[in-house]
Amino acid sequence: MRRFIPFLILVVFLATVAGGSAQEATSPEDHFGHIVGADRKLIDWEGIVDYMHILDGQSERIALRELGQTTLGKPFLLVTISSEENLRNLDRYRRIQQQIAHPYGLDAEAAEKLIDEGKIVVLVSMNIHSTEIASSQESVELAYELALGNDKRTRHILDNVILLMIPSLNPDGLQMVIDWYEEHLGTAYEGCRLPWLYHHYAGHDDNRDWFFFNLQESRLTAKILYDEWFPEIVYDQHQMGSTGARLFLPPYADPINLNVHPMLMAEVNMLGKHVVADLHAQGFTGIETGRRFNAFYEGTMSKTPLWHNMVGILSEMASVRLATPIFLPRGSLRNHGSELPQLSSGNDFLDPWEGGWWRLRDIVDYEKAVTYSILDLAATYRKQFMMNFYTMNANSIARGKTEAPYAYIVPVDQHDPSSAETMLTILKHNGIRIYCAGSPFEHASIRYPEGTFIIPLAQPCRPAIKDLMEVQRYPDLFTYPGGPPLRPYDFTSWTLPLLMGVRVVTADSPIDVRFQPPERFDFGTVGVIDPESKLYLIERRFNNAFGLVNDLIQSGTTVYWSDEPFENSGHRFPAGTFIVPGGNGMKERIDALSHRWRLPVRGVNETISVRGWKTSAVRLATYQPWTANMDEGWTRLVLDNFAFAHRALHNEDIRKGKLHQKLDAIILPSMSTEGIVEGRRGWDDDPILGTPEMPEKYKGGIGKEGTGALLDFVRNGGTLIALGEASNFVIDKIRVPAVNTLKNVRSNDYYAPGSLLRMELDTGASLAFGMPDHAAVRVINSPAFRLLPYNDEIDAAGFYGENNPLLSGWLIGHDKITGKTILADIPVEEGRIVMFGFGVQSRAQTYGTFKLLFNAIYQGACEPVASLEVLKH
Repeated sequence: MRRFIPFLILVVFLATVAGGSAQEATSPEDHFGHIVGADRKLIDWEGIVDYMHILDGQSERIALRELGQTTLGKPFLLVTISSEENLRNLDRYRRIQQQIAHPYGLDAEAAEKLIDEGKIVVLVSMNIHSTEIASSQESVELAYELALGNDKRTRHILDNVILLMIPSLNPDGLQMVIDWYEEHLGTAYEGCRLPWLYHHYAGHDDNRDWFFFNLQESRLTAKILYDEWFPEIVYDQHQMGSTGARLFLPPYADPINLNVHPMLMAEVNMLGKHVVADLHAQGFTGIETGRRFNAFYEGTMSKTPLWHNMVGILSEMASVRLATPIFLPRGSLRNHGSELPQLSSGNDFLDPWEGGWWRLRDIVDYEKAVTYSILDLAATYRKQFMMNFYTMNANSIARGKTEAPYAYIVPVDQHDPSSAETMLTILKHNGIRIYCAGSPFEHASIRYPEGTFIIPLAQPCRPAIKDLMEVQRYPDLFTYPGGPPLRPYDFTSWTLPLLMGVRVVTADSPIDVRFQPPERFDFGTVGVIDPESKLYLIERRFNNAFGLVNDLIQSGTTVYWSDEPFENSGHRFPAGTFIVPGGNGMKERIDALSHRWRLPVRGVNETISVRGWKTSAVRLATYQPWTANMDEGWTRLVLDNFAFAHRALHNEDIRKGKLHQKLDAIILPSMSTEGIVEGRRGWDDDPILGTPEMPEKYKGGIGKEGTGALLDFVRNGGTLIALGEASNFVIDKIRVPAVNTLKNVRSNDYYAPGSLLRMELDTGASLAFGMPDHAAVRVINSPAFRLLPYNDEIDAAGFYGENNPLLSGWLIGHDKITGKTILADIPVEEGRIVMFGFGVQSRAQTYGTFKLLFNAIYQGACEPVASLEVLKH
């Protein structure tokens, strides 16, 4: 009976529109020729954009805005929906939001007056995961109904709420998925997965970028969240597997993050339970709460607003095969949580769904019902939500003035100033205000110069500042006493200074100095020092040095680097320093590049006599399997950000062999040996009858033939770089002299789920040039190596010390890894294999270890020079 209720609601709605509205608008059904959510019918991004433009022209309740362009150049839309009068006064309401979001000097009485006048702001984001497609389809119907409806509930929402709707957080992927689906309609491949990432760089991980803002789409949204509108409620719509509950809503599972305000989590719990009651009253079933999805991790679209005192709501709907319906027979449903052995009634799952046909339209009905329930509750309790938002913001400011930590100090003398500048830019994307000292000052017996950067905690987003800057301590949670660890929702550590390799000082007492906003985040000299020079020297400690050098060598400039420390013109330069000959307009060119890449270049005129290497453009490729590997995508983003030229290498390319004739270095992303050799993902490799197959072209891996081709590539002078889990492949299949000592260890005995650990470095090894003597590395249950006797010299460049290496997150069994190697450079005849037993470029966030990857790449195309006196002028 339930499935007929949304249809009846729509009939009543349309009758109300026809009888009570002077406005006219084209319905989605009339425009697209089918109802939204019809079987095997999907509306692509161009269709959604066109329809939103039509509504924008037909209704005074719709304001359409293009925020910018996506990664691949598509329009990124924000649809603002409210009453006609509210839209006419939109600037005034935005200013009110900004005042209660930043209530410096705003007392409760003044805030209450603003709230009496203001409107509650709700942001609804859709389709961040491109295969979770129903919400993008829902967007056109929701916009149409709100643009035309004149029933009491709709007017109540429109008069009190400003709805900010993002129809797709990943339009590029939405289009990819629909094109792929429509290409295979009516075949055995209908509904099969994409063989490549549906976000150009991040794939499914585009929902893990919401504190770092690596991606264009998340940066565009951050401006709305933390700069312009500061919504009280953020609702992000997702889909999950097909065989469990029909819908998940908060309350979230334990553990909670103690930096989030308790009142805010109470609001989340209240809102979630209200929606559940509302949907049950309408006849919807199969709704679960309190399981699987927790709110400890800061980094997803739905949860990160919690650290900004915004109600963050995640919904997860059971999926179909894109737009192809599925039938779930009795007994096929199962529980995905750990609380109950089977999918049966309980306090967090009150009314199970009985099974049967499940369609795209069902998902649209559920998601739209949740949206209306949230909007109606926001409208009804507008003042309470807004006052609570003000109160939490004011409380955060007050706590920052009276409780430690009072501030974070970012000294200007950093090992890598370019990464420190990037870190402050990331914090700014988070809506965090950063200041610099207006004069020299002393704190905790340390003297700091004028211009030192200071992040005060007396800010509304104090929870976000604290959570990003401090270390995480994830609780010890197990499935049962003596059992394996309970798997966290995501990584257990994201401490930004550790990820970035930036030195930060915690101020546990107030700082006595005048704060002033910086014009820009300067950490020292930028440009050429002593520009009238014959040689230009660039220290390798800057990540950005590689970007500058890549720009030079790809345009044909000869660049050298030293293999040992040296002194010149009264300055000492470390091993790995880049050396660029002058002449031919180099002064102007290198000065422009040093400003672009934000780092100093020192000019010298004295002869350099030092052993070194000549560098040329590296012919680089990343292995791109047909299993849509996210680590491969993030690797490409890092390479693009630092101007490395590269190409994709697929299974068939590797199997053809003779790779050394075309390439100098190949990167294998973190993936299993089975994934590389056989193309297996582990959960959908052997489809049963009735489930979609993959086209033959996209099946399998590199096979035995490809494995032999990679070994031949190395023997003939190539550099093979294995990231994370791919190290098992070079150990097991290429048979390098190493053992992964963690390969068969149980999680009870060793477990490191996205934690930050301390790695010691041999800075005399060329892989570690430019690095300090230790670094924080992201470990995702990654390998650790015991190196075996060999006929050549192996550089064990990175290793764990003898003490517990945990810096942030969760680690079980540190004794299993003490003393083990995690970065090894193994020569193999004319070439080499480099193994990284950690996420050296994980999610493009680990700036503190990027140089290790860049050094490995550069080793792929360099020639030894006995003495760089050849540069004598």
